[in-house]
Amino acid sequence: MYRIIFISVVVAVFAWLPLAQGVTNPCEGRPDGVFRFFTCFRGEAIRGTCPDGFVFNEEQQICDHPWNVKCLICPEESATSPTPVLVPIEGECSFYTLCFQGIGTLRECAEGLLFDAEQSLCDFAENVDCEIGVCPSNLNPTIPTFLPNPTDCSRYFICIGGEAQEAQCAPTLLFNPETRRCELEETVECIEGSIPSPTTCPPTGLHIIGNPADCVSYFVCLNGVQSDAPVNCAPGLIFDVTESLCNIPNEASRCADGSNPNPVPVPPLP
Repeated sequence: MYRIIFISVVVAVFAWLPLAQGVTNPCEGRPDGVFRFFTCFRGEAIRGTCPDGFVFNEEQQICDHPWNVKCLICPEESATSPTPVLVPIEGECSFYTLCFQGIGTLRECAEGLLFDAEQSLCDFAENVDCEIGVCPSNLNPTIPTFLPNPTDCSRYFICIGGEAQEAQCAPTLLFNPETRRCELEETVECIEGSIPSPTTCPPTGLHIIGNPADCVSYFVCLNGVQSDAPVNCAPGLIFDVTESLCNIPNEASRCADGSNPNPVPVPPLP
């Protein structure tokens, strides 16, 4: 799967209001939305507000266009659950929220797989009942909006009236999601690949660890604490440490023990 990498300059409007002492839930009593955020500075929480028309993108840590933002919501029970909780994201079929110790992390199913909300796992597309349009529901239906094609940097979608029409950039041009137009290739870079999964539980951050006992499950680690039980992949899938996700096995796949779950067969001797 290709990813679109671009450099942007984002101007955020900060309210510069210190968080009141004793406040443990910044969202309590506030209207629904993801337009506010907190900046940690010298141990103190500073409240900030995104400009009009933008919302806070937790993944990119910037104020971003609404159609680029996926809100990560974890159920209360995930804070005390010894095992990870996988939660669907409204309006998404490929992405989901992985909740562990009450903290949500955005995850994406492997190419060709979709998230099954009933089974709480990524499965083959034909086994999952999930349909979603290309155009987000929060767009103005009367104004044409240009959106990138997540699988092809040279193509894009034109959304109007809730319907999407696919378009193609001219040769040597790629679609830039920041300017929402086709530009020279050197301004938009498409890369492929993922960071391999670690084999031990790192002391900081959230990580996905392949289960060394098999090739079809994984553990979740948060700040050095590993989940008590592994999370199983859907039947027919393996946990590929080269991609850090449940995937269809192929010649490049690797299990947590370094073995290939789909080895190339050795031809018989003549």
